[in-house]
Amino acid sequence: MAIPGISGMSLGAFFKLLYQHFVDHALADRAAQLAYYFVFALFPFLFFLVTLTAYLPLQVAIETLFERAAELMPRQALDLIRGQVDHIVQQPRPKLVTGGFVVAVWSASRGVDAIRTSLNLAHDVKESRSFWKVQGIALLITVAGAVLILVAVTLIALGGKFGFWLAQRMDFGNEYLVLWSVLRWPVTALLIMLVLALTYYLLPDVEQEFKLITPGSVIGSILWLVATWGFTIYVEHFGNYNVAYGSIGGVTVLLTWLYIGGLIFVLGGEMNAIIEHASREGKAIGAKSPGEPSPPPGEWASAAPPGAAKAASSARRSSAGFWRAFGHRLRGHGSRQ
Repeated sequence: MAIPGISGMSLGAFFKLLYQHFVDHALADRAAQLAYYFVFALFPFLFFLVTLTAYLPLQVAIETLFERAAELMPRQALDLIRGQVDHIVQQPRPKLVTGGFVVAVWSASRGVDAIRTSLNLAHDVKESRSFWKVQGIALLITVAGAVLILVAVTLIALGGKFGFWLAQRMDFGNEYLVLWSVLRWPVTALLIMLVLALTYYLLPDVEQEFKLITPGSVIGSILWLVATWGFTIYVEHFGNYNVAYGSIGGVTVLLTWLYIGGLIFVLGGEMNAIIEHASREGKAIGAKSPGEPSPPPGEWASAAPPGAAKAASSARRSSAGFWRAFGHRLRGHGSRQ
């Protein structure tokens, strides 16, 4: 079975190449790294969300967000997060000018920045943007993502209540409840797809057009929902983490859930990169814009030190080292002749 729009690549060859990328790019290790960064960023991000609700008319969003999260994540992990949010809410309202708020935003952006590094490696490109630019992008996406989550959750909550009020006036309130219980899952999947599409578009150091529907965003959102549902069922009915891990059972569940999500995020990015490199209209491996020739394999991010996909300075050092080594080999070859 051939993949539409890609000549010379069957579905079997695609999955074989995806597995090769999974091994060569150490996606399992990168997902573990992302899980750590996500935990490191999660609670400052929650602090950020709670702070935003104090300044924006979105107070209904936090509780609605937990109601939706209760259907998407294990109870032990949700209880851990909810307890921390309740603790934050009971504290005096933080001010936007306080240093704690700035630290929270910076810490929350570390998870976004870790995804950027993984996506650069998926496209096999070295980071060429300045430190301040990439950190600014991470901060901007963190703030925009928080606002997007709160607004989207608020609109879903208000839309559901308004729809139920309207349905009651038209004498089909019970039917509306059944319809809404079904529709909220496609709406949730669409929001996840939007987050994935924006992530794959904004973070890697490549030129591309924004597309909501990509193989990575569609399959990634479906995989995330199915994997989350499956892991939740396992934790609730089969895996008693409290017996093995004691008081940190909830933390272990949260880490595992974030690990699964991180793995699916980077796997979707790898899928998009493979299809991009194989399509006729796409970019060459290691190229940052359409029509740009592929650099020598030794210049690809996967052939350079891990830092080359993260920082422009490391990428420049790895490039200089490659050409120095290449020159040494040429001189050695000439002397032997």
